[in-house]
Amino acid sequence: MAALAAAVATIASSPVWAQSAPAAAAIEKTHDALFELWFPQAELGLPPDAAKSIAEIAAQVSKAMLSGFEASPVAQLLAGFTEPQALPFYAELKASTDPAVQAFITTPGGFGAMDPALRTPLYSYLFEGTAGPVSTQIASILREAYLSSIWDLPLAQPLSNFLAPPVFVSRPDVYSMLNAPTIAPSRLSYDAASKTISHADGPIEYLVIGSGPGGATVASQLQAAGKRVVLIEKGPFVVWGSMTTRSYPRLMYKGDQSFTADNAVVIRSGETLGGGSAVNIDLAFSPLESTVQTRINGWIADGLMDGTWYSTERLATAYEWVRQAIGTRTLAESELNNDNQALWDGAAAYGADPSLYHLNRFPVGDSPSPVNDKLDAARQLLYPAIADTANPLGIIPDATVDEIVFDASGTRATGVTLHMTAPWTDYGNTVVDPSRLGIPPGVPVSIAAENIVVSAGTIGTTRVLLNTAKANPKLANDKIGRGLILHPSVPLLGLFDRVIDLLDGLDSATYVSSFGASPGFIYETMAGLPAYGALLVPGSGKQVYEEMARFNNYVGFGCMLVDTPSPDNRVVLDATGDTVLEYTLSDSDKARFRIGVAIGVRMMFLAGAKKVIIPSNENVLGVENFDPMVGTYFTDIKQADLIDQNLKFIPNRNVLTSAHLQATNKMGPSGTGVVSLNHRLWAADGSEVPNVYVMDSSIFPTSVGANPMQSLYTIAKIFSERLIEGIPQPS
Repeated sequence: MAALAAAVATIASSPVWAQSAPAAAAIEKTHDALFELWFPQAELGLPPDAAKSIAEIAAQVSKAMLSGFEASPVAQLLAGFTEPQALPFYAELKASTDPAVQAFITTPGGFGAMDPALRTPLYSYLFEGTAGPVSTQIASILREAYLSSIWDLPLAQPLSNFLAPPVFVSRPDVYSMLNAPTIAPSRLSYDAASKTISHADGPIEYLVIGSGPGGATVASQLQAAGKRVVLIEKGPFVVWGSMTTRSYPRLMYKGDQSFTADNAVVIRSGETLGGGSAVNIDLAFSPLESTVQTRINGWIADGLMDGTWYSTERLATAYEWVRQAIGTRTLAESELNNDNQALWDGAAAYGADPSLYHLNRFPVGDSPSPVNDKLDAARQLLYPAIADTANPLGIIPDATVDEIVFDASGTRATGVTLHMTAPWTDYGNTVVDPSRLGIPPGVPVSIAAENIVVSAGTIGTTRVLLNTAKANPKLANDKIGRGLILHPSVPLLGLFDRVIDLLDGLDSATYVSSFGASPGFIYETMAGLPAYGALLVPGSGKQVYEEMARFNNYVGFGCMLVDTPSPDNRVVLDATGDTVLEYTLSDSDKARFRIGVAIGVRMMFLAGAKKVIIPSNENVLGVENFDPMVGTYFTDIKQADLIDQNLKFIPNRNVLTSAHLQATNKMGPSGTGVVSLNHRLWAADGSEVPNVYVMDSSIFPTSVGANPMQSLYTIAKIFSERLIEGIPQPS
């Protein structure tokens, strides 16, 4: 969030504060006003006894929120709302004649002290963008922060009348001691004097960075072939079965608080052992599915992928291995819950062909864990490899790789530098320092290896390559990080006149890929708790309450765009070395996206919905005197025609999500790609780096066309076979 970071810096360095920073009491008053704006208890019409109990819970939630905000960028935004003279768009506010704006900037104490009747009009002004895009961004961020916290447990449970599924087993520490995986005695050691890690049996043949589908497959296959392999993972080593790892914030990139630079798209990416396979919802598309095959065949035809190795026949053979190794299964129609059935019925009524997912999950009720049913890469591939006493896979979690190190010529890698991070031990369900290295957090450490395989994902791999290129000009390549694909999704909500209970049974089982190859969008069932659902309801705090109170009557599915690569969409490093995702939808992608959203609305009505909500506070319905703080919802299927006319995808006025990041380090010929068709890194002089490989979603030349998880497993299996057989050395 580069713009937010700049805004926060502007607020923190404002000369207004040189004289007097906002007092804690004034900031608390601003917080109380924002809490009331998004949860107006007096307007909800609750029965007196219930209202009293809810007020007590709300007071506890509000206090906890304020405490949590104090250690986040939200604290600076609250300060800016308390002293508006410090806001970076204060000049625009001062020039406005809007009564709400004038009350905001002239009342000592700002938002918390101004006339409560003017707070909603002020928010309307900020959303309209008259004061510039940063004002809309800050308004959106505060809305997201408050609604997601208010509608989380414990307040949402009585209001939405749902039973939240447990995240942890009752005693995760005890469970983990009883169910921790077997780890063979480590062959790794750390020398504190030289700050180096070495292997007792000789040189490390392969150092794999990242433990998602790509890295776990490569590491486990090389280990099974008798190679000395060490795997490095940035995130924690969670004992499988001790918790529901799906979408848990601590196991996600930036704590699941990541957005594109303009805050327009929410980013979800895993940082834990197993990577995305541990945290995703698990919508598994076969690489043999027509949408994916269209992309892969196109890459081969364009000379961007080796057709000898990645032919349909080889992919089919490798995918059968994936299905057996991971435990992928095909669903039956009898497993569809009401939520999945709605997309199935709506698509069929529209004339599209719905399909059943392949899932990497145990059948309902068959999992050995009471809270987790995931068949992820860590459990299925890495656990057997780290248990092998004859040749154990070396594993180092909680370790961030900084850059790849090269020899004096600058053309051959010799290893990597890394530093350890403080392990996550809050629930006693993580394996800390499994290799018994004893390295303190933050200490720079080096580890030598004959070959490096970078599988850290689209964000992580790009960070490592950019840092490496910065240190070694012979690897400088302007194409590193460019062409970012996000597969942005628009969630759709449909209100039915019967109980749906979308949390019952499988949360995702149905998809529609009829439009996947052309125009290029896919529909997928989705489910979430009220903390997520509340963000999708545009309008006032009272309107959000009215819809979330009917949570059990809502259906959810999303429209995912197969976006096209642009060199301006990219992953870059900021001044501190942190990753920033710069991304803007092109006009042509917006046009296709509008078609997809409109069809989705029609399918929701055809499935039986009485009302459909899209997460946008733009004037999609073309209402006169439109107010972005008054939510407008679809009540007739004919209104879907208005989407093509009125939906602009203005940043921070829509909720777009992304969990399929791809294509920042594209495979292709020298001069056009970052990685060769042999998966080797290209040097600046057009030669292949002989011993640095990349195997993750960042190498896709374009979008793979669907959820990439199964394709990653499959391509990584074939790549592993290529490594074992011996990829010819570059001339």
